[in-house]
Amino acid sequence: MTAIQRQDIDACAIITLNRPEVRNAMNADIVGALEAELDAIATSDIRALIITGGGKGFCAGTDLKEMLALGYDGYQQRIARMHALFGRLRNFPCISIAAIHGPALGGGTELASACTFRVASGDALFGLPEIRLGVMPCYGGTQTVARLVGESRALDLMLTGRTIDAREALAMGLINRIAEDGQGVVDAALTLAGQITGFSSVAQQAIRTATAAAFDNDLETGMAIERQRAARAFASADAREGVSAFLDKRPPRFSDR
Repeated sequence: MTAIQRQDIDACAIITLNRPEVRNAMNADIVGALEAELDAIATSDIRALIITGGGKGFCAGTDLKEMLALGYDGYQQRIARMHALFGRLRNFPCISIAAIHGPALGGGTELASACTFRVASGDALFGLPEIRLGVMPCYGGTQTVARLVGESRALDLMLTGRTIDAREALAMGLINRIAEDGQGVVDAALTLAGQITGFSSVAQQAIRTATAAAFDNDLETGMAIERQRAARAFASADAREGVSAFLDKRPPRFSDR
């Protein structure tokens, strides 16, 4: 059985974590398969990436048996590898959407928080329970979750180890939306993907880069990055096409240039 499965629908790649017997706990096989798929998607015509889980949950975190077998040095290497993978996902050229059902705990919440958007079903559960094991979130959660929900709420999750449902996750900003009743979470993610894949990826990447700069720099530096990115977007062929289409009262035909 392969660690992940991939299905392409139009310009969207759907990656399904495929270890349902352990709620898709992440091990070396899943990590390596995700790395390989990002390599393949980066050189393709895919415009959006959806990550979901097979079986009864999104991802129950890291594989604890494998983690214990790594030893100290191996554990440090795994953390560095996960930081690189999730950092790449966070800055990936095409927009990523986590389609979450059932548990998304520990590394599952961290994987979701590395995506551009998060769509959840009503039964989704979130949490960073590492404190219960005497360890801490280490796949970027102290950074990415805090950026999404703020320091106080992030500390609440991490220092209590409590689990929250989809409605509380939506209220605190951890997820973007909840699928409608009767709608599958992947279908909801595909609907969101359809709303964004028709826009210029040049402008999208400029917006994402400038927004990330708000958390990494002081205001003056962030504003300078916004000016730089706005100028690049304005100079693109897509900007000329978008403005011309608006003036001509026709739909734009973006070429991502």
